Amino acid sequence: MSMTYDEKAILEIETTSSVVETAGGLAVVVLAIIGLARADAGFITSIAGIVLGAALLAQGGTIAAEYSKLLAMTTGGMLGASELGGGMTVEFLAGGAAVVLGILGLVFSPNILLAAVVIAVGAALVLGASGFQQLNALKMQAAGLPEIARKVGQAATRGAIAAQVLAGGAAIILGILAFSLTAHAAVLTLVGLLVLGASIAVSGTALTGRLLRLFNMNVKAA
Repeated sequence: MSMTYDEKAILEIETTSSVVETAGGLAVVVLAIIGLARADAGFITSIAGIVLGAALLAQGGTIAAEYSKLLAMTTGGMLGASELGGGMTVEFLAGGAAVVLGILGLVFSPNILLAAVVIAVGAALVLGASGFQQLNALKMQAAGLPEIARKVGQAATRGAIAAQVLAGGAAIILGILAFSLTAHAAVLTLVGLLVLGASIAVSGTALTGRLLRLFNMNVKAA
C-alpha cells in the first residue's frame, strides 16, 4: 500500500531531521576532541555548544513529526500535533537554550555558560528517554502489532534508552563538577559535550537508517 502525500512529507521531515541530528552530534564530537587537544579552546567550546543545540532541535523536530504522523493515523488527519502543543518538546527547549548560551559564550566567559549547556542537554536526554519509550509503544500499538511483537520491540529499544539515560546522567555530573572545580571546568565541559554529541549521533544514526529503509520501501510501493 502506497503512502499519501502527507505521510511522505512527514517521513521526509523525519529523515532530514535525523540526518541533521547525526551530523550535528558527530560535529560536536570532533569539536570536543579538538578542544581537548588545545590549551585555549573557549571559542571551540562555544561553537560545539551551538552545534549541540542545533542537533537537539533537530531531534525535537523528529519527535514532533512522529507524533504528527501518529495523530494523523489515529484521527484521520483531523488533528495535528501542533494543535495539542506537541511541537514544544523538552528537546526543543533545551536545544534552544543551548544555542543561546553557546552564542553568549562567544562573548562572555564560556566555562560557566557551556557547563550550563551540558547540564541542560543532559537533563533533556534523561527526561526525554521516557518519551522515546512511550512514542515507540504508541507507534507499535497504532500499527496493530500483536502483543508479543510489541514486547520484542520494547526489549530491542530498552538498551538504547538506557544508554541515553546513562549519557545524560554522566553529562549532568560533569556539568556540576565543572561548576565546582573551576580549574578544570574547560576540560570537564568538553568531556560532557563529547559524551552528549556521541549519544545524539548514535541515536540519529539508528533513526536515519530505519527511516531511509522505510522511505525506500514505500517509494517503491507507491
